[in-house]
Amino acid sequence: MSGVMILFVVLFCMGSAHAELVWLLLQDKISPKGRVISWDLSRHTYDVREQDFPVRKDYIREIEEIGVRVRITSRWINAVSVDASEYQKIQLSKLKFIKSIIPVRRLPKPDKRNGQPLPAGRTAYGNDYYGNSYEQLAQVNVIPLHQMGFRGAGIRIAILDNGFHYREHPAFLNGLRVVAERDFINSDAIVSDEVGQPYTGDEDRSSQNIHGAQVLSIMAGNDIGSFVGVAPDAEYILAKTEDNGSEYPIEEDRWVAGLEWADSLGADVVNSSLGYNLWDDGSGYNYDDLDGTTALTSVAATLGVKRGLVIVVAAGNEGLSSWHYITAPADADGVTSVGSIALNTGYESQIRISTTSSRGPTADGRIKPDLVAPGQGVVVADIRSGGYIRNNGTSFAAPIVSGISALMLQINPDLEPNQVLSMLRGSAIDLGDSGADTVYGWGLVNALGASGIHMPVPQSTELNAPSPNPVTGEINQVFFPAKIAEPTNVSLYVFDVGGSLVFRQENYFLSGVYQATNGAPAWRLDNSLANGIYFYKLAAGQKTINGTLAIAREK
Repeated sequence: MSGVMILFVVLFCMGSAHAELVWLLLQDKISPKGRVISWDLSRHTYDVREQDFPVRKDYIREIEEIGVRVRITSRWINAVSVDASEYQKIQLSKLKFIKSIIPVRRLPKPDKRNGQPLPAGRTAYGNDYYGNSYEQLAQVNVIPLHQMGFRGAGIRIAILDNGFHYREHPAFLNGLRVVAERDFINSDAIVSDEVGQPYTGDEDRSSQNIHGAQVLSIMAGNDIGSFVGVAPDAEYILAKTEDNGSEYPIEEDRWVAGLEWADSLGADVVNSSLGYNLWDDGSGYNYDDLDGTTALTSVAATLGVKRGLVIVVAAGNEGLSSWHYITAPADADGVTSVGSIALNTGYESQIRISTTSSRGPTADGRIKPDLVAPGQGVVVADIRSGGYIRNNGTSFAAPIVSGISALMLQINPDLEPNQVLSMLRGSAIDLGDSGADTVYGWGLVNALGASGIHMPVPQSTELNAPSPNPVTGEINQVFFPAKIAEPTNVSLYVFDVGGSLVFRQENYFLSGVYQATNGAPAWRLDNSLANGIYFYKLAAGQKTINGTLAIAREK
């Protein structure tokens, strides 16, 4: 073998072995008029036009001449990501326009202990419109806004996740509005299951595209009588950014690319149920990096908020791990980070934080998470079976808040992201220690309170007799109007003359006036129910009323 050939082989091996995914941060941009703009991420003062100026093509050409392929280009950060060997990184470091070379951070594989079937007979206590999602919507006061006609129409929500197999599930078959979708892993425009994908393989035999579809269902579901989401009339932008099959499944360069793409399509709200801290080998960000300005996902999120995006992120599920704290970009300034509480299904005496929900504060002392929402025991679409299951994690708390943010923007389209966050915080139900804290943030999200629509709060709790009574004709629902002064569990029990329990409804009610048209406790009558006298018991906190009601329907 000639010396030239030996040298070629050596250089080839040096250039291809042990490749690492890295960011190349570039020193400047050029405006359309030829002005050179020095780029320093710590400034955070660039206007939208400067952020949108493209990465310099001459820089990209010189980078590619070293033998690396540019994978992702970020206009906002003025950076590109590449797979580079140690030898190639040395060569790249000699390029004067590259300010720094840093790793692209990744997240270890998520905990797979989720996905519990719904217990037999436990849907939503007979609610004939919301079905299985009634509990989680009632707990955060979404239902009154739906009844006023606010369901997210005209608002665009982008979701950055692992894929969205939405084409076949009943939750998505009644008017789902997907305006754009993109697979940033396999580089195509399909985010549902496909076979023979370059990087994710045979997706219908893996967990790819399930998590994202479940997140989507919490917001967009519209299976009347079985499951309704927070914002079923919104428009959706779906970005597939996480590869479940790789050793390091979630990579931040794809996340940044997805965020910039969503912004270019006019997104109003962005939901991200992903977070970044440690690599599988133990390296990565440390707690000192959670200052909102170190992790590039956090930098990009902050820039997105300044551009007018309401960005909602899961706080993380690290509460029981050695990490313990939130993950990036939940530390970003202006981003709404969401922790998880257990869904109150009527059997809990009080709301409690999920033990796995990540805690704050940020490294620079800011309170995080901002809010909590139901995330433990939340009902989501069971993508493969076509039914519904309960699932756990801040991944499923965040989309509840994203959907509520969309309802707020529908009601008041002029709200800026900082105003949305302020209204969410200011209206939250305080939990834990008095005032904002690093476990519950400002408290449990309250959709009606955050909407700016003011409804009277009663001075005392009142429980009223059912209506109609007696039940005649084709009436199939009995309402129990109530005024609730303080958030509490409300229980409704109905017995037949023999003392057998024929109906039970238990749920958590926020303060408010609940009438037949506004979420009052209700007994939906089975068509086979016999005529006669029934006894009811309605209880809210220390208040209880008992009585009888008659059913006299023609058979």
